[in-house]
Amino acid sequence: MKRLICLTIAGLFAGTALFGQCEPDTSNCEDTDEPGQICPRYLPEGQVNSPYDEVITVIPPSEFTFGNSTVFIDYILVDSIANLPEGLTYAANAERFYADSAYCVQIYGIPTEAGVDSLSIYVTPFIFFGESSIPAPQAVDDTSVVMTITAASGIDPGLFTEFHLLPNKPNPFSDRTTVGFFTPFDDRVELQVYNILGTLVHEEKAGFPPGEYNFDFDGHDLAPGTYFYRVTNHELYHTGKLIKTKR
Repeated sequence: MKRLICLTIAGLFAGTALFGQCEPDTSNCEDTDEPGQICPRYLPEGQVNSPYDEVITVIPPSEFTFGNSTVFIDYILVDSIANLPEGLTYAANAERFYADSAYCVQIYGIPTEAGVDSLSIYVTPFIFFGESSIPAPQAVDDTSVVMTITAASGIDPGLFTEFHLLPNKPNPFSDRTTVGFFTPFDDRVELQVYNILGTLVHEEKAGFPPGEYNFDFDGHDLAPGTYFYRVTNHELYHTGKLIKTKR
């Protein structure tokens, strides 16, 4: 059941009666015959007092294992969600999320507080029972999506007193781009790049003394599309989005 909930983050807006005009990204988020699909798995990092607007595409699963039985799903409703960063709201493009169809949800607003928030999602799947659908027991997942909001600096990166991610340039890019960061102390820093399905496509790690640095990312052999990166030091990680274009 936990796997089912992890794949229904877009459905979290069904219980709010708020509906948006987002479009699911079926070009980059494809049904892989797994028990559901969500794209992307890593949400880009936001910043306090800066507009945040991201779309998540979801293909709900058609079945899940309940006890020793396989249960077939008609549709999913999300009852509530906890721990969404302050200042952000959401809207889906449908009230019900039917199995094996693509849906989307838009997370938007202006975050007002910095922090790392693990979303707790309460869902009710409706399963086939004869010629009708009945609700299965409600379940909760609190590990499927993590959103990171950083404090707005408003100062030169060289004056940061904490580890800080800098804007990647250029973005979009065709062959190469740089992912910058500032570290105020000696540290080991790792860069990981994922495609929209959550598959790791690049990884590198190195030690750095205090200062401002860049990872020089060579993505010339990647297919055009959206990618997500994670920069991790000894105590936390930061995320962002890369757009690869055609040459």
